[in-house]
Amino acid sequence: MPKFPRPARVSIVIPLQRDEKLFEETLLSVLENQTDDCQIIAVHNGTYADPFELSDEVSFVTARSSNLTDLVRDAFDVTTAPFVHVLGTGMRAQADWLEHALQPFDNPQVGAVAPTLVDQSGRPVEGAHWTDSDGRFCQSRSGRAPEGPLSGFFVSAFFARRHLLGNLLDAVAPAMSDPIAVSYAMGCLMKRAGWKFASADGCCIEAEDALATADDSDMARGQCLGAIRNRVLPGEPVPGRVAMLREALLGSSSVGEMIGMMRYRNSLSAVRRAIDPDSVPSANDRAHVVNLPSAEAPLRREAA
Repeated sequence: MPKFPRPARVSIVIPLQRDEKLFEETLLSVLENQTDDCQIIAVHNGTYADPFELSDEVSFVTARSSNLTDLVRDAFDVTTAPFVHVLGTGMRAQADWLEHALQPFDNPQVGAVAPTLVDQSGRPVEGAHWTDSDGRFCQSRSGRAPEGPLSGFFVSAFFARRHLLGNLLDAVAPAMSDPIAVSYAMGCLMKRAGWKFASADGCCIEAEDALATADDSDMARGQCLGAIRNRVLPGEPVPGRVAMLREALLGSSSVGEMIGMMRYRNSLSAVRRAIDPDSVPSANDRAHVVNLPSAEAPLRREAA
């Protein structure tokens, strides 16, 4: 009796950023630790030649640019599994990392999950999670940080329901390609639509500090993120000036970023054109749609 391949449960997207050697290390770690229900997609800007002839195991996709957001966006069109996992260049998958990451999705309200990034000694590092601090938006945290709840993922390392990721990519126009801005917009859109974000402590991915998502502090960053928050979550409280000043002087922010946060209206018109907050269905609506077929089943049996 012929054997048919199992349908893919996870589409793993590996974007080529900067360094081919690190990219190949990430790809190798996935090939060594994958289960037999994975779809592996390597995406690059046309510069990678597949010297190891892996096309039988890996789908290679050419993206419009080497920008991380563009790589993820163009690879998404090839994904087929109900869950999508993005694993950035230089990050190394560990044994059983997929099982630990998919467990939170048993809760239908969970739309995205972020792994715990660790260094070679197993110490948690930043780069997969963010939260809003008292004086800064999209503050990078480690997965085991004690400073309060985590709010979202960075696009360099995350898991998401495929249908939700598609909605998020549709909601954020391609013109908004900065990974920090896109990560923040997606987290705010999930919160607006009632989706939950989870951290998978047992899902450890090795990554050095230098490979964490860039997190520069400047006026443009403060303006852009402040405008995103106002566009997507206009009713949410914002940090007060004293808190922003304290973060700028004593924390990880800067005076320039503080000024940008206060002047977010300068970027609001561009952000309004780039983000459609209403294009992401709510978690409750999606659950209702998914449950419709089972609700109709008794009617069909009665008719029979």
